[in-house]
Amino acid sequence: MPPSTEQTLLVHLLQQGFHIKSSCQRRLGAHAVFELSLTGGQTVLAWLRPSSSDSDWSRQVFESEIGLLRWLSTRSAVPAPRLLHVLQSDAGNPWSAFVTQGIAGEPIKDIYSRLSSWAKEELVRSYADFALKLFGLEVPQTIGSISVRSFPDELVVIPRIGNASHTRASVVFSTLQQYLQYLATLKKRRAFTLETKEQDRFRAQASITQLIAHLRRHLPQLDERCLRRVVLAHDGLGDMNLMVDSNGRITGVLDWWMHSVSPAILAADYPPWLRYDGINDPRFAAPGKLWLETPEESTRLRAIYQEAVKVNNFYYTALMQGAQLRAAVGWVFDIEDDLRCARMRQWTLSAFGPPIASPSAIDESRCIIT
Repeated sequence: MPPSTEQTLLVHLLQQGFHIKSSCQRRLGAHAVFELSLTGGQTVLAWLRPSSSDSDWSRQVFESEIGLLRWLSTRSAVPAPRLLHVLQSDAGNPWSAFVTQGIAGEPIKDIYSRLSSWAKEELVRSYADFALKLFGLEVPQTIGSISVRSFPDELVVIPRIGNASHTRASVVFSTLQQYLQYLATLKKRRAFTLETKEQDRFRAQASITQLIAHLRRHLPQLDERCLRRVVLAHDGLGDMNLMVDSNGRITGVLDWWMHSVSPAILAADYPPWLRYDGINDPRFAAPGKLWLETPEESTRLRAIYQEAVKVNNFYYTALMQGAQLRAAVGWVFDIEDDLRCARMRQWTLSAFGPPIASPSAIDESRCIIT
């Protein structure tokens, strides 16, 4: 019987000088991860490179995350995992991995129901502290993903890698308008692959064109600074990659391969477990959607979040003005089935009103589809 992934990984880490006493696999974020207890009493985590049939995308994601973790550890107080070692793949080790310090706490999904009302308020304030620290980092002013060159503090923006290989962009975007073209193309092509009937494809693509047309009308109403300035954003925050302790403090933020450099108006947002808009609106959400918090308590906690981020007027402005735009972008990246984009169409009508006559065509040359 061939050795397991865990056995192969342990052998190579032992060869690299890690004195491992025991190991176990854990459910943390989107990576396959192993928790290792060392003979000196420390606990470390070994994260495997994301698996994909597209090895080039998987390699790019892996390298981008490693570079970003190194940069964050030297340039910020953001609670990202502290990188200790990188294990590159070779003939004897088909698995790339990196090792970080252990992380206290539990995924928010596992601990939230046990938090007191006071701890939930502290969690909102802890998230605000994290969000403002991330928002304040200086990054190159174009839209895409981060690549770190040979010097740890030299950031370069590359075409957006995306959270899946088919979402990669072919170019770096200099404006939000260009980015919206890419998003429209991405959504239309996904709808084209999901729908089997020509009539359903037509309805889906018409709904997407309408959404983008409404957004174009909406943009001039927004603060120009929030549209032009770009910031580092985590695009995949959810139930399993926010680590929290019993006092409501965020102890770690995982899955940094799901990042982007995005316009501030898209990056400033409420804590993900308190969102009831867009794809999270119960009127339009996919069947089976679950929420960690009730609508009433979410409203109260979002108000606390608003107060907490007012110390940064720029962030607060982006947060308050960008609600509809962020909700619309959420529909583009919605991974749930939406036949003919019917749920998205109903949300668009609710948010923006009647359809726009003769919306302009979309340039469909901004996306790699594999």
